Amino acid sequence: MADTATKDGKQQVVSMRPFITGTRTIDRAIYDNTTTQLVTPVKLPTYSLDTDGFTSLLYVVMVCTTAANAATVVFKEDGPFSAILSLQFSDTNNKPILGPVTGHDLYLINKYGGYGHNDDAKNSPNYTATAGAGATGGSFSFVLRVPIEIVHRDGFGSLLNKSASAVYKLDMTLAGGGDVYSTSPTTLGSVRTRVQQVGWMDSDQQDVYKNPADPNPPALNSIQYWDKQTLVVGTGSMNQQLNTFSGLVRNLLFEFRTQAGVRTEADFPDPFELHYDKTVPVSRIGSAWREMMSIDYGYSGPTETVAGAGTLDRGVRALPFTKDYGLKPGAESRFGYLPVTSATSLVMRGVVGSTDSAAAHTCNVFVNYVWPANGDPKSITPGQR
Repeated sequence: MADTATKDGKQQVVSMRPFITGTRTIDRAIYDNTTTQLVTPVKLPTYSLDTDGFTSLLYVVMVCTTAANAATVVFKEDGPFSAILSLQFSDTNNKPILGPVTGHDLYLINKYGGYGHNDDAKNSPNYTATAGAGATGGSFSFVLRVPIEIVHRDGFGSLLNKSASAVYKLDMTLAGGGDVYSTSPTTLGSVRTRVQQVGWMDSDQQDVYKNPADPNPPALNSIQYWDKQTLVVGTGSMNQQLNTFSGLVRNLLFEFRTQAGVRTEADFPDPFELHYDKTVPVSRIGSAWREMMSIDYGYSGPTETVAGAGTLDRGVRALPFTKDYGLKPGAESRFGYLPVTSATSLVMRGVVGSTDSAAAHTCNVFVNYVWPANGDPKSITPGQR
């Protein structure tokens, strides 16, 4: 962006420095709740975000502590992340921006969304999941991120957050023990949930040397959404259209589960086709797709139903449109997004396997799309065509 100044009676254009030169990052730790896990879900208190200037990220820190356990505890396939039964981040009009999703859904969004260097929450020093018959069996801890900002290098996608009367909200529901464990601890634990809010300070509108700086991130009011579509597909030939939406697609994640809810590698269509109107940009062999994901993200496997740290997840495929600025997904110039309107036809085709005796499978599709400021895709690439 540019400003104007007057010299010798003539208007001159003064180039403004980027937003991040006139601001600094800021974080807040306000939300802290401790709840005893029950056999039934418990809705946690809503977190109304602090007004800190521009919000870019939330960290959800969850720690469960058990004691005097005598059972041989076994976590479910999605555990311990499934301790979050539901999570939704909403705008100031209570419209969902992310979610509602489960904790395991958010784990996949973190892992394949292209937001950081170490994206697998199981690789975190804060991750634990204590199984077995020990006294603390069933204890766990993890940190998951609620992504808001899209590109950190210039603050693109950070949300204007200055009004105490129009606040963003985070709603979470703690799952019952049966959603976390296949064999629960003798006594369900105490769960402490905290939220760390991260953002940018209100800009000084100049850098330290008084050069004018843009007061806002690029394309202010551009928002990224994460929408979960749950589709039922039968065994055999699949011809499934995705639900309609409008925006610029950053990522598509596909997760296939059997009718029993177990992620399945064998039943994932191989090859898998994605039809985009009258074209077929994706017609992909399963092993080639896993190879691409391993190269893109640096993960290995899959080798087991419950993925270990740094491995690919069984029955999950990632399709990023965020590699046009560097080698890793998330290194994006914002030119490579896939444009979609409500009239666009996005169809999945292939043959669904039949290792599950029931005909019905569940395909969860996580759609990550950007709505640019004023609906103008050129606004998100300032200074470029």
